[in-house]
Amino acid sequence: MRSIRKRILVRVLGLLLAGSLTMGWVGYHDAGHEIEELFDAQLGQSARVLIALLSTSQASIAPEQLAQALIETTSSHPKLGHRYESKLAYQVRSANGTVVARSFNVPELTDTDWQPGFADKQQDGRRWRGYVLEAPETGLAVWVGERSDVRGELVDKIVRGTLVPDLVGIPIMLLLVWLAIGSGLKPLDELARLIRLREPNSLNPLVLRDLPQELEPMQAALNRMLEQVNQLLAREQRFIADAAHELRTPLAVLQIHAENALESRDPAERDQALMHLRKGVERATRLVSQMLTLARLADEQQRQRVSVGLLQTCRNEVAELLPLALRKQQDLSFDSEPDLPPEVQMEPGSLAMLLQNLIGNAIQHTPAGGQIRVSLSSQQQTVALCVEDSGHGVLEAERQRLLERFHAQGSSQGAGLGLSIVQRITERHRGRLTLAESPLGGLLVRVEWSI
Repeated sequence: MRSIRKRILVRVLGLLLAGSLTMGWVGYHDAGHEIEELFDAQLGQSARVLIALLSTSQASIAPEQLAQALIETTSSHPKLGHRYESKLAYQVRSANGTVVARSFNVPELTDTDWQPGFADKQQDGRRWRGYVLEAPETGLAVWVGERSDVRGELVDKIVRGTLVPDLVGIPIMLLLVWLAIGSGLKPLDELARLIRLREPNSLNPLVLRDLPQELEPMQAALNRMLEQVNQLLAREQRFIADAAHELRTPLAVLQIHAENALESRDPAERDQALMHLRKGVERATRLVSQMLTLARLADEQQRQRVSVGLLQTCRNEVAELLPLALRKQQDLSFDSEPDLPPEVQMEPGSLAMLLQNLIGNAIQHTPAGGQIRVSLSSQQQTVALCVEDSGHGVLEAERQRLLERFHAQGSSQGAGLGLSIVQRITERHRGRLTLAESPLGGLLVRVEWSI
């Protein structure tokens, strides 16, 4: 059920019905119990009145006068004052079992029915509730009783009088609840209408006046999402524009080298043009690879982390990049502390990517014969990776610009994406990236993250 209005209405109606039925059931049983107690008290009182009356009458009134006084109740068809009189009965007998007086509708009583106290009797498909009272002084015994349907009718009337107004009022209450829910959900309908009427390309914040407190978090969340989408689109558009700008120059250079190779008649010049063409292809390939890496790292969704061998991964990456340093006659060294954790939890491939970009940048910006030092240390629950070089260094005011996309320092042939990738990896692992001056004279890059 998708409609909030229907969900609330069904639940409210269900609670009303359940509450009414529960109260009716409880009321029925309570009313039945109280009525039983009341009628039993009336039976006892009637029996005592009859005993007192007949005991006094026998002492002072002749039997003929007593019969004449009770003729209305002993006749077969007395004149009834109320229709319930036919459902009430009594019988009086003397000590020797002779019936002294009885009503016209009294059921047949056996000796077992004359046990003192309350008892139920079944006869001709009807249940009677009877009460027997004895007078030891005169030997008289009185049985008074009434049919159970009298009590049942009274209980039914009481319950109907309670439930019928509720059952009649429930549809009215349903209508009122429907109108109240509609009025309460009007701000939500207004918010939905405002969203529905917006332009497809509009990312402006939603503004709804007199917004209820319950909808303020929803509006704030929607506006926050729109702002994030706006920033994401702006970032992607800027990235695409920068990538297109950066790719335009390498592709133009590749075209020039290809044309020179095709037009050259001298084998040496052609080989030189092909060599430049190969280097241009390598640079363009590296640029595209870094752009794809940065695009993948731009995804906010965290990837599942795995255990990565810290020391072994660092050694492998330094060994893999060592030939590039040797080609430029650079000294690439790796130092590590003895108490390093054997493994760290990181996203797959992130540590290798971190080292490749840091060491690759250092090799690129360090002159021939320079020195590059990679060090790994740990303190408490933190691991620190440092890469420093003996290059020309970067002024403190310019260091933060190194983290910008496509910002290349000096006359570098790089794409300016290496440190942007390092920064993004550090952010995804909730670490810290620091740029400082190296004791070797160049730049020191320090990456710290928690184990």
